[in-house]
Amino acid sequence: MDDLRERVIGCVLGLALGDALGAPFEFRRRGEIPNPLPAFERGWMGLAPGHWTDDTAMARNLCRSLAERGRLDTDDVVRRHLEWLATDPPDVGNLTGRVLRGIRDSVPDAAERYVSERGPEISAGNGSVMYSAPLGAFRAARPELLVEEAPALSAITHWDERCRTACLAVTLVVAALVRGEMHRKAVEGAVAAVLDREGGEELEYLVAEAGRARPLDGPDMGFTLFTAGIGLQVTSEGVSFEEGLRYVVSLGGDTDTNAAVTGALLGALHGRGALPGAWLEKLVDRQAIEAEAVALAAAATA
Repeated sequence: MDDLRERVIGCVLGLALGDALGAPFEFRRRGEIPNPLPAFERGWMGLAPGHWTDDTAMARNLCRSLAERGRLDTDDVVRRHLEWLATDPPDVGNLTGRVLRGIRDSVPDAAERYVSERGPEISAGNGSVMYSAPLGAFRAARPELLVEEAPALSAITHWDERCRTACLAVTLVVAALVRGEMHRKAVEGAVAAVLDREGGEELEYLVAEAGRARPLDGPDMGFTLFTAGIGLQVTSEGVSFEEGLRYVVSLGGDTDTNAAVTGALLGALHGRGALPGAWLEKLVDRQAIEAEAVALAAAATA
């Protein structure tokens, strides 16, 4: 039980660390990323090093909701997202912001309408998979519930079926890792579970080729299956937390979100004790995030 708790906490803190590590390099091409990577030395949007983006903000909303409600309550998650949006945060994804403002303004079926109005070319962003990992940690003991819950979480803002597939795959891997499954088996099992869903075969390909045959820093860098694919790829290789995150950020593209998902996965694999202490010291609101992770772990083992 202690190991499970440490992996849940590692997942949540790992997400925030990955987000903050990648934020200063967001949307850069691979060749523009410094080598060696200056970890937690640069700020983001005029903020000090260690600040995180909307990825972590929305993940914290999810963590609090799960811990307090003891289940996935999408209405409660929406309420928390709208309260956060009302604070005028420095960064909100375009798709996420449009849908949340639609919900706020009582637009019927705002997420579904976005897909029908804008089309599949731009409706499969990574704004739901970026914060979905805590749901997998919460459901480690009951992963069968994720088949319904992960797509429902995605559909709050990201209705596209490929987004739902990405969320399901990532949460299934997180759940397996938190339970203590081997990393390669966890990834292979999740990919097999989503293979027949929309985007499943492409995800399988990207787990092998993201960052290799398929670069992550092109015009479609925010594609949800890119983010899920690179996270699952690195996790399947079982690399250390720091090595995995440095590699993912070095690939360029949507670095904060790719690293947030990878950080959550590697944190679930290795546990809180494997997270770099020097990075944790610089993580903004570290104590509050850790307290929320502890509460999530308690709810997951209740």
